[in-house]
Amino acid sequence: MTDPSHHLKVPRKRLARSMIRLTGRALLPLLFKLEITGRENFPQRGPLLVVGNHTAAMEAVLLNIFSPWQIEMLSAADTPAERITEVVADLYGVIPLHRGSYDRAALSSALDVLSQNGVVGLFPEGGIWEEGKKKALPGIAWLSYRSGAAVLPVGFGDTSGAMNAGLKFKRPKLSMHVGKLLEPAKLPPNIARKIYLQDYADRVMEAVHELVPQNDYKSEPEIVNEHFNLTVNIVNREGTPLPIPGAPAIQEGKALAKLLHRPAILKIFRVNLDLPVGPLENLADHPATEDLIPACQTILDYLDNDNPYLLTYRFGVREGGAMKQGLSQLRDLLIWCQEHGCQIEIEATRRYYSLKEGHEVIQTRQDIFQSWM
Repeated sequence: MTDPSHHLKVPRKRLARSMIRLTGRALLPLLFKLEITGRENFPQRGPLLVVGNHTAAMEAVLLNIFSPWQIEMLSAADTPAERITEVVADLYGVIPLHRGSYDRAALSSALDVLSQNGVVGLFPEGGIWEEGKKKALPGIAWLSYRSGAAVLPVGFGDTSGAMNAGLKFKRPKLSMHVGKLLEPAKLPPNIARKIYLQDYADRVMEAVHELVPQNDYKSEPEIVNEHFNLTVNIVNREGTPLPIPGAPAIQEGKALAKLLHRPAILKIFRVNLDLPVGPLENLADHPATEDLIPACQTILDYLDNDNPYLLTYRFGVREGGAMKQGLSQLRDLLIWCQEHGCQIEIEATRRYYSLKEGHEVIQTRQDIFQSWM
């Protein structure tokens, strides 16, 4: 019988989850070419932490459909999700996690599940906004240490775009490989806890990435020597360049240019938050000053009032802060241009060496985010 002191009692949503799992096991083999190995490595019972790599939406689907028991998933809640994701999450039930801050409620709920011999699933790399393998976040190690739960690594092949392709009956391949159980985190003597927990989290993710199919494994990005530059020209209504004495300067142009070349981040503002940031995604089309000002301002308002960690969580405190400052500086310059009857031309340049193409690439037109489903 479940202890009434638990504020999150498991198992829960039994009927809804059973229906989702049964439906998924019937439909997924029809829509996808499935390769699932290592299912014998699932232990008989918890407490257990199930950990995987994360490239798109289908990892969570595979994990919950083909595990032998119901998993309580830690799911990002610091920004609104796409509508279909919200519907499924509400129906199945997740533990909402506000990334970038110490989310005591989420961690408490996860520990509650583990104390009932339950199973918690999470993706410790934290998101899909950058290429390549990202540094593992130490939350997985902390949960294992506090609960005594073992960790089960699971490696997935690249699932980006797979859901959309499957719904179009293209039957893309999906792979899930379950590894060997890892012992719970136990703090050795004479080692600082912070150092040990990060090392444990890194070892967990190494075990995960060893299970990822070689063709899908990207330990490093396919691009190197990436750097950014922002060029700003002020023109009159006839398009003649003007000097800008006294105009506010953009001192964080490089950080701002990087933000402008991260379509997965700009998509959050446009799609998930429904903010009018389209002009910032299409600078090569020379959007009007009066359209760029609200695009900048709505992002700044959101960062100030709703989610101050959105950029710093993803890019670090220094760089994330510089991106926000660069956006503020751009807004001030845009307002100056509007007050002086000028137009502005902004070019965000991204340079990098492509290992795949074997030469340097100079990119001025921004990419548009491709669906992660």
